[in-house]
Amino acid sequence: MVTKVRTYGTSGGSLKCREPNSEDLTAKVVGDFGKWQLNISLLMALLKLPLAWYQLNIIFMAPPQDFWCAKPDSFSNYSEEEWRSLCSPDVEEHPCLIYDPDILVTAPNMDRSLIPLVACTKFIYDQSLFRRTIISDWNLVCTKHWLIHLTQCVMMWGVVVGGILFGIVADKYGRKLPLVVGLVVQTIASYIVSVIPWYWSFLTVWFVLALASGGIGIISFVVCMEVVSGKYRTTIPILYQLPFGLGSAVMASLAYWLRDWRKLEFALATFSSLFLLYWFWIPESPRWLLATGQTEKAIEILREAAKKNGRNYDPIYLKLLVGKLKPQTSKGPGFLAFFKSKNMRAKTLLLSVSWFCTGLGFYTFAQYIGLVGGNIFLAVALSGIISAIGAMSSAFVITKTGRKTTVGIYQLLTAICFVMLLVVPKDLYVNNWPRLLFAGIGFAGMAGSIPALYLFSGELFPTIGRNVGVSGVTTFARIASMIAPAVVSLESFAANLPVILLTIVSFIQMIVLLPLPETKDTPLPNTLRQAEQF
Repeated sequence: MVTKVRTYGTSGGSLKCREPNSEDLTAKVVGDFGKWQLNISLLMALLKLPLAWYQLNIIFMAPPQDFWCAKPDSFSNYSEEEWRSLCSPDVEEHPCLIYDPDILVTAPNMDRSLIPLVACTKFIYDQSLFRRTIISDWNLVCTKHWLIHLTQCVMMWGVVVGGILFGIVADKYGRKLPLVVGLVVQTIASYIVSVIPWYWSFLTVWFVLALASGGIGIISFVVCMEVVSGKYRTTIPILYQLPFGLGSAVMASLAYWLRDWRKLEFALATFSSLFLLYWFWIPESPRWLLATGQTEKAIEILREAAKKNGRNYDPIYLKLLVGKLKPQTSKGPGFLAFFKSKNMRAKTLLLSVSWFCTGLGFYTFAQYIGLVGGNIFLAVALSGIISAIGAMSSAFVITKTGRKTTVGIYQLLTAICFVMLLVVPKDLYVNNWPRLLFAGIGFAGMAGSIPALYLFSGELFPTIGRNVGVSGVTTFARIASMIAPAVVSLESFAANLPVILLTIVSFIQMIVLLPLPETKDTPLPNTLRQAEQF
């Protein structure tokens, strides 16, 4: 991008001042990275903790839980073991259907083939691992089992809609206000969810919580990317993703001690309430203020930031630079605006496909790796730690290669591990350690590609519409996440079918990335026109 240079006369000669964009000016005043950027980056990264809690909470809200039909009063003199042995079909235990108890009570030794099966109406749940789940609270078994999948679909769909809605609002009204509103809604909704007694009311509030979660995720990432410059624009937005994995590990630890989904939800809501202090701790994005022509507010924030970073800056020169900016209208382009030109349309479509593959792979494999280990708490905690390691390594790889290359490397690593899972049979080695090893490395590859893809996507969209663009393409990852439970269930038809599908998806993602331009060491586009020309 060509930068114009103009000369302004002064008493001491001439002052050369190039016409900067908001990115240039922010970097000039506060530097690429300092205490100011560090504080904001840490605050934004910590928001990934509650995002992990709510988006992955279904694991402990509705874990696998054994259940059986409750004894009728006429069988009160039978033990639970005797009752279950007597009422269950001989072929396999089927907790949803039992032999007609009215016949059993009068003829317990009657030929079972002559006794009809009837639906069970009251259940008892195994509480050896979890004392309370949404399954036991609302009997989400048998004909109501599909409501478990609906619960997760509502969460993912809410995240999708929230990302879009909050993204639009944040591009028009700024980053800070909608972010704090999202935190308030998230906290209140979480408290309500922990006590609400009716399923459909719970689902409604659950959707509201998901809206807030989606909005917080997209805005916090964009803020994190907008406050840093230079080489730090590469590493900081990637390291920002680390707490998501740590959040799932923290949630697993809390779930281990509480064993009650309502207590867990209340605890998570209490921790989330601490983030309400962000109203006092975070400033508005100066880059957004400059891009929308709100120069006075931007100058005030930039001066404070420069002071925190220990940088001296001539206020007259600062106003001169700000005066050369061409403010953009506060109304940013909608997501459909990226489909009007051939260049942006192609990039948006390819990113959408890539995010769909990412969402399908990550959320499917997250459930798959959870089934590999026998201890659900340990499995979730380890998967969170592994994903954090993958994201951390991505920060180093991306500085040596590029955004697109990094995503490709990690997807190739994941695909290779998937192939090895197909090659190495189950139960061939003690504790299936080779399969667990490949599963762990594969999950680290999935986790490592996500922050790189986030950064890559954000750099391809302009500042004035970055929230809308990133939230639009990541929507396809959320849509794919709603399909993940169905993909995992394919194992009942063929044991390796989910892994085969995930292998294909990994290779598809590598292919669709090829036509996209590399964004390493390039300035962020501020306008839609600049993004179209890139």
